[in-house]
Amino acid sequence: MKKIITFLIKNKLFVAIVFLISLSSWSTVALANANSVVVESDSVNVRVGPGLSYSNMGQVKKGDKLAILAEKNKWYQVRLSGDKIGWVASWLIDNTEVSSATNKVGIVKVPNTTVFKKNNSDSEVLGTIEQSQKVTVMYQEQDWSQILYKGTAAWVKTQFIQGTQETSGSSNSSNSNNDIKTVTVTQANTKLRIEPNDSGRIVKSVSVGKKFDYLSKSGNWYKVRDSDGSVGYVASWLVTISGTKSAVKSAATNISEATIVIDPGHGGTDVGAESQSKTYEKNFTLKYAKAIKADLEKTGARVVLTRPGDNTKSLGDRARLSSKIEADAYISLHFDSSDQSDSGSGVTTYYYEKNKDGQLATDINDQLKNLAIDNRGTQQKDLYVLHYNSQPSVLLELGYINSSKDYKHIKSDSYEEKVAQDVTNGLKEYFK
Repeated sequence: MKKIITFLIKNKLFVAIVFLISLSSWSTVALANANSVVVESDSVNVRVGPGLSYSNMGQVKKGDKLAILAEKNKWYQVRLSGDKIGWVASWLIDNTEVSSATNKVGIVKVPNTTVFKKNNSDSEVLGTIEQSQKVTVMYQEQDWSQILYKGTAAWVKTQFIQGTQETSGSSNSSNSNNDIKTVTVTQANTKLRIEPNDSGRIVKSVSVGKKFDYLSKSGNWYKVRDSDGSVGYVASWLVTISGTKSAVKSAATNISEATIVIDPGHGGTDVGAESQSKTYEKNFTLKYAKAIKADLEKTGARVVLTRPGDNTKSLGDRARLSSKIEADAYISLHFDSSDQSDSGSGVTTYYYEKNKDGQLATDINDQLKNLAIDNRGTQQKDLYVLHYNSQPSVLLELGYINSSKDYKHIKSDSYEEKVAQDVTNGLKEYFK
């Protein structure tokens, strides 16, 4: 009897052990399956550490399946092809929020700088980069700099790149500091300070339109000199810069690297134009801005609205936002109106400075030509949010709200969706 009991106990123990081993194996498989994720955004940056301050080591694309090894501070550590290990932002994978690259930015000093596949002059040539174009510098060793070039890592001679600067988001101050001649104040009661910070002693207060001679830059502050000889610092987001030899292109070579400001025109007490149906422009601009934002975020771009709701925003605040966050593009949304109902029709893309804004206007307007409403082309116009904007900027008039011909499209979901797609496609082209 004892032998039978002992045999049963041993047998049960053996079964239990087998069961636990099986369970462990199943759990490992289940965990492996659970710890993988499919990329939903068009492209996502992979970094060497869990944070935007770490260098960018490449990108993964929509549909790629990543094995998650660890999680830290809302970042996933993942295994890539070739057994490389990197980190991706969980919110980009989950496609709920968007961010942009944080790297160093250099400015190409010579025309037709050669781009190599490896840090060797004998390696394959991938192409050339124009003078004054910004490049994202991911890594430097000895005489070579690794840059982001057409969505992949490439190499250029460090001697051909002007000094690098840290950026938060893909910085695009539209000008090389060495080319700036003057700065113009865009906000009333702007302070000239003795030091480059908000706590610096105030030298004087100046009004909108005041011009200073540019001396240098310290962080996000410009060192300037007034005509009376006084010297001090003004915040870069309170001024525009001028006098450059040539425009410097964005460091973003892919829309996923870009920071974009969308400005829904009017808002709050400023209702804008009125339709024959007694609906207001301010409501349509916000609705369209949110649609464009949602479409852009699918690409991995960082998108910021000047107003997230029905609130009043000054023109100065709208223009300065893109300077303050160093956006790569600024798009203001409006709907036109004619003095007499039904007398106007068409979509117009406005820009202010051809050197700074012209290419952005062209690339977006080319996409808008396929809308149901006729296209009136690009036009140069001195509009406040464009004039006092240091970043590449355009203003879109997406049809005449008091025209029954245009309004039937403006109020339709299909037209709104098409506008969002066209703006996104235009920006994709711009950042190539």
